[in-house]
Parts: sequence; C-alpha cells; structure tokens
Amino acid sequence: MAISGDLAAFERDGFVLLPSAVQPQLTERLRRAHCRIHREELRSGRTAQDGSLHLLGVLGRDRAILELTDHPRILELVVAILGWNIHIYHSHLDAHRRVARPARRWGWHQDGGRQNLELETDPRPRLSIKAAVFLSDARRAGCGTIEVIPGSHERNTLPRPKRLDGAFDEPAGACPVYAAPGDVLLFDRRLWHARGVNVAGPVRRMVFLGYTYRWIRQREPHGLPEETLAALSPVRRQLVGAADAADGHWVPPGVELPLAAWMAERQGPSAAVG
Repeated sequence: MAISGDLAAFERDGFVLLPSAVQPQLTERLRRAHCRIHREELRSGRTAQDGSLHLLGVLGRDRAILELTDHPRILELVVAILGWNIHIYHSHLDAHRRVARPARRWGWHQDGGRQNLELETDPRPRLSIKAAVFLSDARRAGCGTIEVIPGSHERNTLPRPKRLDGAFDEPAGACPVYAAPGDVLLFDRRLWHARGVNVAGPVRRMVFLGYTYRWIRQREPHGLPEETLAALSPVRRQLVGAADAADGHWVPPGVELPLAAWMAERQGPSAAVG
C-alpha cells in the first residue's frame, strides 16, 4: 500500500498495520535482544510474579532497538502525520507469557495519562503516535495480541458494558490485530486499545516507540551513554533529544532539525517548510 493509502487508513481508523515493515534480519536481532533483556530482568527480580514484563526506557538496552528509531518504513509515515519537529518521548518492551486462568480486568485505555484529563477539547488533540513492533507470532486467537476499536480515536470516553456477574463485555466494535513478527502497528495515542490475554500462544514479545512533538517532555530516560549519543547520526540525535537547547523545541532553528531535511528528500522541499 502506498503511503497515501496508509495515511487514509490511519486518519479513518486511528491505526494502520504495516506488514513486514521490519526486515527479517533486524526482526531476528530484535527478538534475540528481547529474549536476553527478559532473562536479565527475570534474574534481577524486576518482572511480575508470572514473569511478565513492561520495561520502560529501552533504547539503550540493545543496538537493534536503537535502529528502530529512524527505520524508514516507520519514520516516513510518522513524519507525514506529525511533521519534523518530533522526538521519541517514550519506549517500552513487553513480554507476556501464556496464562492458564486469566484474571478478569478492564484493560481498555487511551495513551497519554494526564493529557486525557487536562485537555479540554472533544476529541482531544492527537499529540503522539506509537509504533508497536511485533516480535512473536500473533496470528491466532488467544495469543494476547493488541485489541483495538477502529475509529475510536475520535471519542473521549468509552462506556464499560458490565454484566450481572460483575465481568465486563468487550466494547462494541472491538477487534484483535493479528500480526506476524516484523509487522508494525502504528496508532494514534487516542485510539482505545487493550492488551489481549495470552491463553494459547508463545510469549508475547513486542517493542513500542512513542513519537511526539519536541515541546512535550520525555516520559522516561532513554538510558543512552554519552559515547553512544556522540556516535549517532543527526536524525537519531534529534529523535532521542540529544544536544537541544530548550527554546529550540518551541522555535527551532533549521540547523537543529535534521528531520526537516530527511523529510524534504522524500516528500519534496515544501514538506519541510513550517
């Protein structure tokens, strides 16, 4: 699908699935890195009791994860939506094992935390996009894949349909996103989504990158040492927020914005004007 088709799907549904977006070699490196980090966290006792993991600030944990930051298939669509004055404010790595007795829970949410309480418009502004990279096979029922409600990015609230037994029914329009390793789900932060319960699949392994405007602060440290930052390309330095003056996030000089040139090379000079 051409980028125009991806953009149309994203605006309509609040998300778009990019099949085979990450090359097989990089996908395998990411999977191995994910397994290694999961083992390290298990040994350190930093996982949940069931061995599941939701680890923040993972750009510095492996070179393969850092390579995702400016992956052309992902970044081209992100800058087409948000423009060039952006950075990565948030990243996380998730691992969820199969469970025999899933707990009853309501997992539906929008990303953004306090943004969803303190912004007054209806619908609230987009502000950020998240790229979810699948590293395990999520192509069958019960695998714990992401569930979404297409078009729900245009509503601020989601009713909780509750049954007499106290459990919650799935909201109207909810559907799972079935994906293979290397597929990428790009979604609007306002999209109502939830993590399905893994009752039938292998360990659910995913990496998430959150892109937002540079005048929105980083959520957590990226964990990148100075020597790594110094060796990054200009585009990656912008994306990880390195060496920026505070005022440059609001009124950026051109020399500080390598993504503007990156965008102009792919979409024409007018794309980098603003």
